[in-house]
Amino acid sequence: MARSMPHDISDAILSHISNFAVGLVIRELGKGSRVLGSGVLVSIEGRSGILTCGHVAEAYEHLPEVGLIRFVVGGQQRRVLKLADTQTIIVQSSETFSEGKEVLALAFTSLSADVASSLEAQGVFLNIEKNRARMEAMAPAEGKHVDAMLGLIAEVSETPFIEGREFISPMRGVLHTRHVCAQEKGLLTVKAMPYNLHELPESFGGMSGGGRWRVYFVEDDKESRIVATVLCGIASWQIDDTNIACQRWDRIDQALVPAVHSNIRI
Repeated sequence: MARSMPHDISDAILSHISNFAVGLVIRELGKGSRVLGSGVLVSIEGRSGILTCGHVAEAYEHLPEVGLIRFVVGGQQRRVLKLADTQTIIVQSSETFSEGKEVLALAFTSLSADVASSLEAQGVFLNIEKNRARMEAMAPAEGKHVDAMLGLIAEVSETPFIEGREFISPMRGVLHTRHVCAQEKGLLTVKAMPYNLHELPESFGGMSGGGRWRVYFVEDDKESRIVATVLCGIASWQIDDTNIACQRWDRIDQALVPAVHSNIRI
């Protein structure tokens, strides 16, 4: 796991938001696995599933299975998700930023109760209703905040290799800080912090669908602790070498949540 964040608070942030994060990979016969995208474990009106962006879900929705990568320390970090037991809702999809800022590039894959329960053994489904309440509440009075993103990055993942009779496909996730530099029609442009630039990959392929989090924390000589965490958006497209376009929270709340309510069966 690569981290690009100052001070020890990065460990606390990674430990916290990795509970909700997943990487998505496609297994290719005779070649191992390749990075597809990222996602966030969420619960929408009692439906547990994976929140991601439209083009990532579009790439896997008709496949028999997709691989899930967890960003937790220790234990089993990989599993195969049989998609016959899921239901996917895609609001809209676009593979490139240039196709239009108004595209609501969001999707949700609802999981069966058994799969959701097994994922909860090493993770947490973010309650969207509670996240909405935190978004609408006043910011915590104490401490400061940082905006962070966590997801898979294909460029820094290693080439698959054979070990015995199995293909091994080393995957790497990246946690790094960013700040909002533009907002337009529910789309955020988030820019890398200056101290991150020397560590950034040329391509953020694989980050699509990863969460954009606002983390409030207290850090001093005696302690480093998180006060509150809010999911503020979902990464959709890379604009250039330092900027990523994200679907803002209001698109999730006003477009995705109603679509899930209308179309996902419990």
